[in-house]
Amino acid sequence: MPFILVILAFVAIVGLLFRLYANHKLNYWKRRGVEQLSTSNFIFGNFKDAVLFQTSPGWHLGNIHKAAPNKNAPYIGFYIFHKPCLMLRDPKIIKQILIRDFDNFCDRHFAGSQQKDSIGMKNLFGLKNPAWRYLRSKITPTLTTTKLKQMLPLMIQTGKPMMEYLESQGIDDKSEKVIDAQEMNYKYTTDLIANIALGTPMDSFHYPNEEFTKAVYQFFHGFKRMVALVTVFFMPELVELIGPSMLFNSQFVRKVFWEAMNSREKSGEKRGDYIDSLIQLKNGEQNPEYKFEGENLLFQSGTFFSGFESSATATAFTLMELAAKPEVQERARQNINRAIEKHGMTYEAFKDMKYVDQCLAEGVRLHPPVSTIDRYTKADYKIPGTDIIIEKGTAIYISLYGIQEDPRFFERPEEFDPERHSDDSETSEAYIPFGIGPRMCVGMKVGQLHAKVVLAMILREYTVTQHLENKLVLDPRSTFTAAADGINLHFRKVAK
Repeated sequence: MPFILVILAFVAIVGLLFRLYANHKLNYWKRRGVEQLSTSNFIFGNFKDAVLFQTSPGWHLGNIHKAAPNKNAPYIGFYIFHKPCLMLRDPKIIKQILIRDFDNFCDRHFAGSQQKDSIGMKNLFGLKNPAWRYLRSKITPTLTTTKLKQMLPLMIQTGKPMMEYLESQGIDDKSEKVIDAQEMNYKYTTDLIANIALGTPMDSFHYPNEEFTKAVYQFFHGFKRMVALVTVFFMPELVELIGPSMLFNSQFVRKVFWEAMNSREKSGEKRGDYIDSLIQLKNGEQNPEYKFEGENLLFQSGTFFSGFESSATATAFTLMELAAKPEVQERARQNINRAIEKHGMTYEAFKDMKYVDQCLAEGVRLHPPVSTIDRYTKADYKIPGTDIIIEKGTAIYISLYGIQEDPRFFERPEEFDPERHSDDSETSEAYIPFGIGPRMCVGMKVGQLHAKVVLAMILREYTVTQHLENKLVLDPRSTFTAAADGINLHFRKVAK
C-alpha cells in the first residue's frame, strides 16, 4: 500500500512539474510584450485540432489569425505544442519582413535545421540559401513567355483525354451529370506532370491503373504524405528523426524521369517540355552551390508536382465558385469564346482572357491552394518601431485564409467577386496568394496558364452548377487546400 502511495505521489509531482513547465513555455510571448491567444492547451498549444486532424492545418491557422483578441494587432503570438510562433497580420509588417529584411527571413521554416530531402523539398520550394538564390537564377529562365508558348500545346494535348472522358458520360444540353471537379483536375494534373515535368505522355482517365498514375494518386491522396506535410510545415524538428523519403514513394517517378532524360539525351529530340530545360542546365556551367547532376535534376521535376497540384486546386475551386454564380460563369465563357475566335487556341488567346484571370484571382483569394507562408528567423530581429525582439530560430507564419478574408482589407470578404481584380479596382496589399518578395512563386505564370487551359476547355463545352445541399468541407488531413468529399458539380452541355 505505501508503495502505491509513493507511485501516486511521484505521478502527481511529475504532473505538477509538467504543468508548471508548460505554463512557463506557453507564456513566452506574454513575457516579451507580444499579444498572444488567450487560451492554450497544455500539451498541444494552439494547434490541437490540426495535429489531431480535426481541422485542416491551413484553415486552422486562418482561425488563429481571426482569433486575435485585438482585431487590429499587426502580429500575434501562438504555440505549436510548446514552440513559440509568430503570426503576421498586417501587410506593412509582412512587406517589411518578406521584402526589406528578406536576408534575415530568406529561408522557409520547414525542413528542419539540416536540409533533409525528398523529391518535394530540394528545389525552389524548400531549398535554403545560398543554394536557393543560385537555383532561382537558373530556373527563372526556364519559365519565360517563350517557354510557356512551347508548353501550351502539351497542356492542350493533355486535356484531350479529359474532354473525351466528359463526352463519354452521355451529357447533353437537356440532361446533366454530377462530376467530381477536384478529382477530374487531379487526373488532368497527373497527366500534365508526366507530359511536361517527366517528358512522358500518360492518360489517367482511360488507363487509371497504370503504375505512374497510381504513384501520383498517392502523392495527391496518400495519408502518409498528408502526415508528412503537417510535420514538414509545422513541426520540422521531427524531420531530423523521420528522414528523407517522407513525402511519397518516388521510386516509379524516378524510373520514368531517368528513362526520359537518357532517351532524350541520346536522340537530341526537343518537345518543349521541362526535360529540355533540365538537359540544357545539366550541360551548362556548374556552380558548387547547386550542381545540376544526379538526383538534383530529379528534384527539379518535384517543383512541378507541387506547382501543378496548386494550379489544379485553383482550377477546381474557381470552377466551384463559378458554378454558384451563373452570371459570372457566363461572362467568363463569353470572354473565353471571344479570345479563341480572335486568336485561335494560342498563347495570345489565353493572355487575352482578362475576365478569366479575374475569376482565378478571386478563386485563389478565397481558396488559396498553399494557404500558409512560413519563414525562419536567421538572427535576432527587432521589429521596426517597437522594442520587441524576435529571437533567432523563431517560426514566422502568414495565413492566407486569415489575411485574405480579413474585413480590414476586403469588403464583403467571404463573397466571390471577380470585380475586385479589374483594372478599375485597386487590389489590396493583403492579397498575396503567390507570396511576395524575392521568394514569391516563380511558377505563377505557368500555373495560371494551366488553370486557364482547363477552364477554357470545360466552359466552352459545359455549364456547371452546384446545388444548395453541397457544403464545402476541407480535408482535415491536408496541409494544402483540398475538399474532403470532392467538388461535386452538375455538368450540362452548352446549348449551341
